[in-house]
Amino acid sequence: MSMLRYILDVIKVLDKPRVEEKELRGLLQRSGRITLAFKEIRGKKGSTLFVKGIVRGEGKGPTLGVIGRLGGVGARPELLGLVSDADGAIVALSVLYKLAEMAEYGDVLKGDVIVTTHVTTHAPTKPYKPVPMMDSPVDIFTLLREEVDDRMQAILSIDSTKANRVINYTGFAITHVVKEGWILKVSDEILDIYTRVTGEPPVIVPLTMQDILPFSTKIYHINSMVQPWIYTAAPVIGVATTTRMPVPGSATGVTNVYALDQAARFVLEVAKDYTAGRISFYDEKDWETILKVHGSIREIVRKGAPL
Repeated sequence: MSMLRYILDVIKVLDKPRVEEKELRGLLQRSGRITLAFKEIRGKKGSTLFVKGIVRGEGKGPTLGVIGRLGGVGARPELLGLVSDADGAIVALSVLYKLAEMAEYGDVLKGDVIVTTHVTTHAPTKPYKPVPMMDSPVDIFTLLREEVDDRMQAILSIDSTKANRVINYTGFAITHVVKEGWILKVSDEILDIYTRVTGEPPVIVPLTMQDILPFSTKIYHINSMVQPWIYTAAPVIGVATTTRMPVPGSATGVTNVYALDQAARFVLEVAKDYTAGRISFYDEKDWETILKVHGSIREIVRKGAPL
């Protein structure tokens, strides 16, 4: 099942000078199984509309978190139209839209799915190497604390990841699992879902320890995709929309709906299988061995991030 229709409907709402709660609610509120919450969050550089949607399952399976990570969907008044960085919000809201419609028709998942993201059409930009990227009008740690919900037992964090020289692929890639400061291998079941959705070998983002350190550590980060790990013990996998050449996060005219379709279908398939208890994000025996032999590094690695 293609996700293109859902993606195009979401883009139509987001690609405006002002995004209204009423319009988003009208798109997403499809049944009594959907709980939507909207909140305006203000920061030093402006404000953003925070969105949380909970799709209630049958109560028989674990809860998946889906986070749309980004700075902003637009950079008005400097730039008109959707920016590259909008991908995270587009995919997250498209998956929420699809799950809401499935619930309306009676296709209910075993467990809950909690989707969070934020929408701002007037976000600032900032210098970055190799190409400029989007900034957020609200402090990243404020947003991360809102995006992570204690009920999330595993998390997919979606973010445009095009402003780099290390992922030379047009489509989407996934990261290794990040859990409590440790970078773990991806489970074979997750890799199988990637392969069946794309028909291609899995593409893995080359994460480094620099990328998982909090943004309060002023060093190079590929982006903020896996930063939600700081506020959860749940395993986090980044879902990165990617290109063969570096593209600024603030660039307009670069929204690739076919890459978004693949990424959204991947997230949807993970949601189906994870909430049904058919897959795991990581090997629990390996995790127990790591902690037994090496201990926790969570507080060391997250040092500098506010509680």
